Amino acid sequence: MSSEVITAEPVPLSGSWRELLRGRTGLLVVGLMLLEFATAMQYFAVAVVMPLVAHDLNAERYYGWLIGSYGMAMIAAAPLTPGITARLGRLRAAGLASAVFIVGGLLAAVAGSVAVFVIGRVLQGFGSGVLATFGVSAVAHAIPERLRKHVYSLVSAVWLLPAFVGPVYASTVSSLLDWRWTLTLILPLVLVGRALVVRRAGMFAAEDTRTQTPPFIRVLILIAGCLLVLVGTSVKSDVGQIAAVCGLVLVAVAARRLLPTGERGPRLAVLAMLTLTLGYSGLDAMATVIARRGFESSIAQASAVLTCDAVTWSTVGFLQAKFHERWHLSTGGAGVLGSLMVAVPVAALPVMLVAHLSSGTAMPLMWTVFLVSGAGMGFIYTNLPVTAVDVRDASTTDAFAAGLVLAESMGASLGSMIAGGLYSYGLQRGLSAPHSLALAVTALAASLIATVFIAFAIRRQLRFKI
Repeated sequence: MSSEVITAEPVPLSGSWRELLRGRTGLLVVGLMLLEFATAMQYFAVAVVMPLVAHDLNAERYYGWLIGSYGMAMIAAAPLTPGITARLGRLRAAGLASAVFIVGGLLAAVAGSVAVFVIGRVLQGFGSGVLATFGVSAVAHAIPERLRKHVYSLVSAVWLLPAFVGPVYASTVSSLLDWRWTLTLILPLVLVGRALVVRRAGMFAAEDTRTQTPPFIRVLILIAGCLLVLVGTSVKSDVGQIAAVCGLVLVAVAARRLLPTGERGPRLAVLAMLTLTLGYSGLDAMATVIARRGFESSIAQASAVLTCDAVTWSTVGFLQAKFHERWHLSTGGAGVLGSLMVAVPVAALPVMLVAHLSSGTAMPLMWTVFLVSGAGMGFIYTNLPVTAVDVRDASTTDAFAAGLVLAESMGASLGSMIAGGLYSYGLQRGLSAPHSLALAVTALAASLIATVFIAFAIRRQLRFKI
């Protein structure tokens, strides 16, 4: 593997943007930005066309599988990545993951059944999970700590343009051609971004991880739990609900064994990423349903909800360094502020849903909720990766990077499955759509409130560390 390693140019420690963006380190940052842009475009494309996919493949009953399979595969990929990298080397592992992602995307685009579409999304999720770990690990290895916030600020800012272009692209291509072309035409952009990251994957030397054994049994238990949740929320019986609860228990047990242990600060950051993405990604997955079925809005009004949180998230994330300087915010303080800005507005949504507000009143309030909570994500989301890889023992950096990706993918997948499952459960029990949605959003808000308490614990830990 030594032939694959290229010594990275040393980055001066003054923290300027010019220093960050020059040389081989600059190429890594550009690759990560392009990759994030492609990821954002794909996110909005999938969010817009998924109802069309469900209708075309007659898969409304299996909506949880359609939106949860990608995240479930990312869950499996994250803990396996260190072992895969140790066996294949960084370049070959990253190249293989890119190929798996593209093949999965093509398979999903040509799918004639829900089973084939889910298989394609599983392949995409696995490849994306491996490469996401590379991105976090590359930043930790190649870029000094004081420059890392700049990287995550840039990555957040990249979402600004797709927030406007993504929904328009997806709806236009789907109308003129088909949802299959919407998913296919985005793949070359994804491939270019991933190719740049793959080329730079060998620019830093990895710690010796050849003694690591991939935790196959724990991953199998985790996937079994996710499958039980998906199956349980897809059937209309009490047995299904019991299966879903058992699945959540299995997921909790496996996650406890898979998430990294060690230093308290990084460990809390990984846990916060899990609860944060469970609540917020689940909310994002249900946003258009809340707008359409909960508040009876138009399609245009519902699409604007996703744009609201993406715009403020990316803007605040990009300008976060200035906020830190102007308001004298510490990393822990920014995390607490962000968690409160996310949790408090979302906690108001269930009240709005059961209040039977008119669309004219509810939608401006919903846009405000997503504008404020998106800004909060800009504060907390960009700080968690910095805290997670700020470890005393450099040999644990890759483990915490993989743990962070695992926590994020697990939270996103579980949030979608739990929210969708509770919504279906409410409808099956005779509740109205707004009340069923209120039940789902209450569970998501509880996860976000838990994030607030973890953020306070992280702030105390960082103060103690100093």
